[in-house]
Amino acid sequence: MHLADIDHLAFRGHSLWHRASAPSKMFFSLAVIFGVITEHGPLLLALTLVLHLGLLQVAGVSLRRFGHLLFYPALFAGLFALTRPAASWVGPLTVVIKSLTAASSLLLLAATTGAPVIFGMLRWLLPAALADALFLTYRSFFILVERLGNFLTALKMKGGYSPAKLLLNLRSAAAALGVLLIYSLEAAERMDKILTLRGYRTGIFLEGGWYRPTRYDLGPVLLGLVILMGVVML
Repeated sequence: MHLADIDHLAFRGHSLWHRASAPSKMFFSLAVIFGVITEHGPLLLALTLVLHLGLLQVAGVSLRRFGHLLFYPALFAGLFALTRPAASWVGPLTVVIKSLTAASSLLLLAATTGAPVIFGMLRWLLPAALADALFLTYRSFFILVERLGNFLTALKMKGGYSPAKLLLNLRSAAAALGVLLIYSLEAAERMDKILTLRGYRTGIFLEGGWYRPTRYDLGPVLLGLVILMGVVML
């Protein structure tokens, strides 16, 4: 799913949208989600989707590389829309556009805002210790995925995987999950000792000036207000 690439883009991007503060971008995303939930016509949703596609290009998010992340929600939304009785094609089309708009909004937020900052905003809603735990879980996910990928590569090179041998594949998969479980437990214990030695305190991962407003916040805030006004007036 290119999660590591999205994370890299969030920290290395230099677009105007990257330079806006996290609260302003979160406000824009929440305004879009509110519009997706409350709007029932395809016109405003389609305009919002076009706006998002343009913002993704401005932010340097290649649709050729990350566009498949928008395809999956659209596919399942289309299947859901087809199972519901509708008098015309407008209803199913609106459902698909809603899924694309929501997915593009979250992709824009993730690709322009670092994960630590997103988890930092969770401190406004959750206890700091829980926000720290979620951030460490997110960080550990990439480590475990890389470890699993290396293990599967070694497994294939040593003949532990064969498309024609189901039992061999199941045995190898069980061994891979067992090794990954042991490694994750050891890594968690090691991380606990490291944090204890370095004087861990609640919220230490999520400190900084990420919440401070900047002059670049005007764009996300104004666009969010325009979307909210469109939802109310249309």
